[in-house]
This record gives sequence, C-alpha cells and structure tokens, in this order.
Amino acid sequence: MYRIIKRILLIILVIALLLFLFRNFLLDFAIKRIASKIESRYGFHLVIADKKIAGLAGVQLSNLVVLPVSGDTLLQADSVYLRPYLLDLLTGRLKLNELSVANMNVHFSCIDSVCNYIPVKEKTENDKQLLSETDYSRFIRQLSRNVFDLLPRKLVLKNINVRIDKDSIREDISIPFYESSYERLHGTLSDNNNHTRWNMAGVFSHNDKTFDIKIFPEQQGSKGIPLVKNFLGAYCNFDSLEIILSENNFSSPLKCKGMLRAFNLNVVHPKLSDDTIQVEDFTQLFSASVGKDFFELDSTSYIQVNKLLMSIYARYDKNPTRAYSLVIKTGRQEADNFFASLPRGMFSELQGIEADGVLDYRLRFHLDSSEPDSLYFDSQMEKKKLRLKKYGDSNLLKMNQEFVYTVYERDRPVKSFIVGPSNPDFVPLEKISLYLRNAVLTSEDGSFFHHNGFNEDAFRKSIAANYKAGKFVRGGSTITMQLVKNVFLTRHKTIARKAEEAFLVWLIESNNLCSKERMFEVYLNIIELGPGVYGVRNAALFYFNKMPHELSLSESIFLASLLPHPKWFKYSFDTAGNLKPYLADYYRVVSNFMLKKGLITEEEFNRIEPRVELKGPAKKMVLPSDTIPSEYLNESPD
Repeated sequence: MYRIIKRILLIILVIALLLFLFRNFLLDFAIKRIASKIESRYGFHLVIADKKIAGLAGVQLSNLVVLPVSGDTLLQADSVYLRPYLLDLLTGRLKLNELSVANMNVHFSCIDSVCNYIPVKEKTENDKQLLSETDYSRFIRQLSRNVFDLLPRKLVLKNINVRIDKDSIREDISIPFYESSYERLHGTLSDNNNHTRWNMAGVFSHNDKTFDIKIFPEQQGSKGIPLVKNFLGAYCNFDSLEIILSENNFSSPLKCKGMLRAFNLNVVHPKLSDDTIQVEDFTQLFSASVGKDFFELDSTSYIQVNKLLMSIYARYDKNPTRAYSLVIKTGRQEADNFFASLPRGMFSELQGIEADGVLDYRLRFHLDSSEPDSLYFDSQMEKKKLRLKKYGDSNLLKMNQEFVYTVYERDRPVKSFIVGPSNPDFVPLEKISLYLRNAVLTSEDGSFFHHNGFNEDAFRKSIAANYKAGKFVRGGSTITMQLVKNVFLTRHKTIARKAEEAFLVWLIESNNLCSKERMFEVYLNIIELGPGVYGVRNAALFYFNKMPHELSLSESIFLASLLPHPKWFKYSFDTAGNLKPYLADYYRVVSNFMLKKGLITEEEFNRIEPRVELKGPAKKMVLPSDTIPSEYLNESPD
C-alpha cells in the first residue's frame, strides 16, 4: 500500500514538473486554441501584445484587444490576470479560478446597420434546424452552467468602461470597482449619462449554483436603471432590489426557485400607464420547471403587491401544438387592503376608496393554438358583505346626475357639453325611437340589460379573432365598458387603463351605482355619430332633419352602422346619395337578429330596405367631390 501511494505521488510530481517546464508552451497552445475558436465561431480577432506566466499557475496578459471584421474595436484591456484550471487549458477550455481586469474599455457600436458585436458567421441550415428544435431544459441548463463556470472563484474589476452607440442611442456605463471572493460580492456601477451610481452586494455560490444579490442606488431619487429607457422605452427606479435564486436542480425537467423583491418601485412606460406606476412593496416568489418543450410556473408561485397577495400558475407548451395557460387567484382579501394595495398610477380613479367586506378574484385562461376558437376564459370577482364607505378621488355616482362630458380626439379635448336636462340637446330615454334603441343594442351589446357589465362570450371571440389575425381586429367591449372609458378615463390605450376600466365596470354594476336605463340613456346622448356629431338628437337632425322619436327602422339601423367608425359616414353613400351595396349585408344581419329577439315584427322585417333619404346637413357632404366642402376632402379614416 505504501509503495502504491509513493508511486502515485511520484507520478503527480513528475506531471507537475513537466507542466512547470513546459508552461510557456502550454500557455501559447491554449491561447492559440482559444483565439482560433473565437475567430472560427464568431469572426473576431484576438490580439495580445504581451503574455507571461505569473507565479505557479497565473497568466498575465497586457494590451488585450478584440477586433471585429468591421466596425470599431470591440474590447481593449490594459491588464488581465487570470489563473485557470490547468487541466482545462489542455483541452482549450477556459475555466477560471481567478480573474483580475484593470482599465478595460468595451465599445458596442451599431451605426447604419454596421455592428461591431454581431458575429459574421452565417447560421447554417443545420444551425437553424437545431434552433427550431431547441430543448428548453437543455438550453437553460447549459446556459446556467456556463454562467457559473465562467465566473471565477475570485473576480476583481477596476475601471471598466462600457459605451454603447446604436444609431441615436448613447449609453456610457462604468464599473469603478467590483470584487467577488469566497462567495461574497460587492461593487459599484455608474451611469455616466445621468451621473448616478448603483451599489450591489450579496453572495454567489458556485457549488450550489445559487445567488442572493441586492442592488440599490447610492442616493435616493436616482434617474433610473441604465439601458432600460433607451432599449425598453421605460423608466424604472427603486430604493432596493433583491434577486434570489435559492434552488437550482439540473435534473430533467430543470427546476429552480427564487424571489424578486423591490421596495418603492417606480415604473414609467407609455404602454403600461399614462402616469408613474408606484408600488411600495413588490415581491415575486417563483417556482419554475423547464422541460424539453415546456415552461411552467407552478401554483406555489405568488406575486405580492403591497398587501395584496396573488397566487399565479402559468404554463407554455410547444408540442404537439403551442398552448398557453394562466391561473391567478387572490383568495379572500379584506376589501380595504385590496383597494389600498392597488398601485398608484394604474388605478387613479380608485385611489382613496374605503370599504368593508371581503373580495376574492380569480382568472382562468387556456388557449391551444390548434383550436383558438375553443379557448377557455373565466374572470370572476366575488364579494361578501362589501360596503363602500368612501368613493375616493372619483365620483362613481356622477352618471346619476348632470355632469360635464368632455370629448377627446387623439388624446386632446375638443368639446365639452352637459349631459342632462339643462342641455337642450339632451333626450330622455323614453323619447328616443324604440327602433334606434334596439338597433344600437343589437349592433353593440345585445345582452346589455342582462349581463353584469362584461360579455365573456364576446370577449372570448375577440381574443380568438385577434390571436388568429396576429393583431387587433375585434373588440369585446360592452356598452358599460365604453361608458366607463369615455366618462371616467383617458383615451390612452394602456394596460393600466384597461385594468382600471374593468375594475370600475365591476364596481358600478355589482354595487348598482347606476341603473342600466340611466347608463343607456347617457350612452345614447354622448355617442359620436359623425364628425363633430354627438348624441342621438344631433345625429337625427344632421342626417334626416328629424327628432329622435321620429326615426324609422331603416334610419335607425343606418345610425347604428356608424358606431364603429362615425367619421366615415360619407363613405356609406355613392355620389347620388344612395347607400352603397355592401350595407345590405349589415341591414340583413341586424334586422334578422331583431326579428329573432322579437324586437320587430315579421311584416317590418319583410318591408325593410337598405335605403335612407338624407335631408339634413349631411346631404351636402355626400354630393360629387367637386361640390364637397374643402375641409372634408382630406379626411381619412381614424
């Protein structure tokens, strides 16, 4: 036994001696292998002015440069010290035990489509096939291992500057100092454009492949995270952000757990909200699984927004067809906590609401791309003993009384008028033609008097149609939703506005804050039915020189046809003032629905024709183009 140990030690000693004697040869060999890989795989040239062995296993590089085939120099470093694992060097792999870099400049440049950071090697058909057949779990497993393997046990960075020039975008970021050693890390990142500094500290475990990192601004009120505004069009700021990866299991399927937590989070993005979204305490706990062809966020995951807690389940499957699933549940929440936790900047009309009782929200959604018309959607807000004590900053009862309505076009106010008896153009519901009332309901929201503000069947059909088209082609708004949008909210199409719209609709409908009859009356008195024509009285006079109670069935169906695009009215007529043939289909569909619902008689159905006679000011606008007033000649559909 003693002899065997002695022989092993002798062999190790001989190997160590050979490595020491031939270390310069090994260094040249390894660098050539690495440089060859970089050039063949990415098309970049690696140039090192001076290289030498430092100590027993260290390598000192000076004036290291990475040159792209076209464009400016990508990287230049004055000094790089690295201590690799020697056995990995023999295979041409670079796995580091220690790395120190000083005075390095990195310049990402992309001007007029000439980019110095894009590899010149074109993807082969085999590469493209492999990309389309990606094994998600294998890809993320390899990516994660590479990150943990490439990051050395000890890393020191000093005076690192990163500049990004991409057409009109200019970013200038520096790392004055960063150090990670024995799983501890700390450092500073400076945004030189905004003169702000961000600090980071935490732990990073190579063995467990986990981390816990905190990021916080050096001074409160910083001007946002670097890169986010220029590349995502958003502003994001916080007092502190903690990112935790607590478990990382590389078995199949790959599983990981972690948490993201931010205090005093502020986010600005034009697609999210008109205002700054503010959340005092945001936490996301996630438990995720990644298989060969699926991603899943299991139901133990949750999101906490201030005091509002929501469990969340999400899944995406690629095979055999793409499928998407989402489940969100709040569970029973105190109503006061629910309202108080709504982020500022997203629910401005609901700020300050105080309530007793309990709220419970749940959302279930599933869509299979092979059968989009069979998608499942269920959204329910349940209440128990809910009592609104204070309506907050918005007057949720405003539609029950006279109020001033403001018309917006392209986000600008263009007209305001009173909705109520003191306005001579206001028409009570009972004095509006029953034909018009029924034609509008049939066209816009046939179940208005029976639903709770939401028509889930119409919403499902809208989602399916938009998914199949790959763009927005159909809406699912009810009359209540249109009213809330027009009376209470801005016209900006943001996620926040849609969320607040849905919440306001639920509050008004479920708490009977306004009767259906009054809502329909308001709707008919504010709807746009032509350029600058608002309300049914103005519309009846503008087209037919009649009062609203005098409108015929054919005239009523015509007015209902204008609701989707009221400014396009003149395109409904030919130069002789007759309705164009395509409207015959609309007349047939609407009148058939009205007949089936018993809103018109069979005799009225048989008599109806897609024909109206213009007698009001609109008549002048559908004459031949040489007599059309000049201000209408350049009008284009919105």
